[in-house]
Amino acid sequence: MPPFATSILSLLLLQLQLWPVSAKPGRRPHYAMDDNNNIVNNYNDRYTVNLTVGGTPVNVMLDTGSTDAWVAPLDEITGSFKNTGASASIFYGDGSNFVNGTVLTGQVEIAGITIPHQAFINVTNSVGEESDVAQGIFGLVGLGFDGPNGDIPSALTAAGYNGTDVGKAILTSIFAQSPDKGNFFSFSLSRVGDVHDSADASLVISGYDPKYTAVQSSPQLPQFPVGGGRWSVVTDGISVGGKDVEWEAYGSPVPKGQTVVLFDTGTTNFLVPPEVRDQIYSSVPGAVLAKNSSIPNLKFSEDNDVWVIPCTTPVNMTTKFGGQIIPIHPLDLSDMVHLKGPDGKQYTACIGSITNGGSILGRNLDALYGDSFLRNVYSVFSFGDDKTLPNVQLLANTETIEAASDFFVVRGELLENSPPELAPEDIIKLFDGPSSVSSSSSSSSTSTSSGSTDSSTNSNSGSQANSDSSTPSSGGSLPECTVPAGSDALSNGPNSKSSVNLADNGSSSSSTSDKYGPVIVGLLAANLVLLLLVASLSVVNFVRGGRTTGSTRNPSYVPVKLKEDGPRSSFSMTAHTGYSD
Repeated sequence: MPPFATSILSLLLLQLQLWPVSAKPGRRPHYAMDDNNNIVNNYNDRYTVNLTVGGTPVNVMLDTGSTDAWVAPLDEITGSFKNTGASASIFYGDGSNFVNGTVLTGQVEIAGITIPHQAFINVTNSVGEESDVAQGIFGLVGLGFDGPNGDIPSALTAAGYNGTDVGKAILTSIFAQSPDKGNFFSFSLSRVGDVHDSADASLVISGYDPKYTAVQSSPQLPQFPVGGGRWSVVTDGISVGGKDVEWEAYGSPVPKGQTVVLFDTGTTNFLVPPEVRDQIYSSVPGAVLAKNSSIPNLKFSEDNDVWVIPCTTPVNMTTKFGGQIIPIHPLDLSDMVHLKGPDGKQYTACIGSITNGGSILGRNLDALYGDSFLRNVYSVFSFGDDKTLPNVQLLANTETIEAASDFFVVRGELLENSPPELAPEDIIKLFDGPSSVSSSSSSSSTSTSSGSTDSSTNSNSGSQANSDSSTPSSGGSLPECTVPAGSDALSNGPNSKSSVNLADNGSSSSSTSDKYGPVIVGLLAANLVLLLLVASLSVVNFVRGGRTTGSTRNPSYVPVKLKEDGPRSSFSMTAHTGYSD
């Protein structure tokens, strides 16, 4: 095993060895860091920072879904630390993934802030962290609510210490050092692989990114339930193409039409009930549902149902919080993938990235909104004070029209050098058999948008599948699946901050513009009415730049770090139906 990377530079070199980069001159690879090497976008999948532990820098994930900190570098950490002798474990999700080790205390530095005596777990054993290690991620910093029932405080208390004091979380330690600065943090998450490679990421503790100070005027969304120990709030729902999605809250005492969602940077996508997922994608022209499919979901899902979408058809979706409409970039709502068919040929497909959260959503929680949502807002998470209860503020930073144009250019570029794309019904028949598609599973069995029609025509010109003779390969073997380079599916002192300022590499080549210009114009025209409707509702808010749980864990500490298993360059059904860290 290679020695522990002692700098972000060496981690970058490791990334470049493990992952392909885009061949397009205007497209940045799915890995970006800010100029100060403070915050890193790992393929739109993980957001990490440099945590210095006793002089040893460790690349760790930011996780709003948990609280405690742990590190697991490949070599032993150095420095002067006190070994408390307390053993601690953190279990994620359904408990099948975990880390355990010994609680140490010592000097820790994050975002330029030094904490002299910080407790963390020095991990000696873990299950389910392999894919993070492969990306050069060797730990985690929780940004959730502190309390005596956390794993580190509980372990220290059991070992005879004052667990609440000695085992307080990193944010709690920072707030205690500067009590006059405010008990909150704010961040934006970047998106790489779009036209502008908008790696505009920042993390600010007890302050704001100067570009987003307008967030202070956004409505305060109170934590729900108050004292629930997690970053969950009430949402006013989801709309697709201007039409509201019907969504009943699961056991939560909220007004009709409202539901409870948890903001979690440890989750890559939207996790919702299956009926909500199906309503969203059934509203997309040309989208078809493959029930219990052999086509892999590229994000975690509790079932094997897959929505296949024409690659050049955007999902026009908005969310609503406190009366504020927040558009979601279409690139965050579907993933492009190359599949090897049972006929031995390669095909391109686009898969809906909103998936079934199932039992992971748990009690009194209706959805997890992960990075796919948080990339579209600037977020402020306040723990509250003597006058204010814990709350979240959101500022939309995605513009509907610009995002749609961005989507068409990116997808056009990717399709230019991809295997042929079949119509959704045909790709499902190819992998799941000719009887797998019924009229009820298609959102539009006879008509699609101009974008999906053009895409199918162009895609089939290269290779036409015979659906009558195409069936899944014998023995139920799974399709080989790769994510194209540049795709969006390669599937965190008081005034200190880490920010991203990456130069714009341009958008697309002239050949791409010439080839796809008419298609883009046609698609924009076809979707213009819906886009203008959404834009008219949301423009005032823009500032540019089933379900049960058996858990008995105290609700003040709810780790819900989600991750798809396996490397991003090769997928199988096994890799995408498991629950990992």
